[in-house]
Amino acid sequence: MGERRISVESVTQNPEKVDILVVVWEKQMVEGVEKEVVIGEKALTFPGGTEAKDMLPAIEEAGEQVQEAASQAKKIRTDLNQLLQEEIKQ
Repeated sequence: MGERRISVESVTQNPEKVDILVVVWEKQMVEGVEKEVVIGEKALTFPGGTEAKDMLPAIEEAGEQVQEAASQAKKIRTDLNQLLQEEIKQ
């Protein structure tokens, strides 16, 4: 697992609400070159007028949830590939 970072890639707002898109990136080797790739994203909605500093805890929590989901997905992918290889050998 490479270095990860969390970013906010989209913000839309109106008087009633603020919608943001939280994206988690990870450095991975892609065709022999280290690149940042998206491992997941999560949309959040806040009431209109919410201050940025008040959004930060939810953004950090969303980033953690995305990272956990990505880790679980990687384990499932590994398990499925292992089962497929066992099936091919039979």
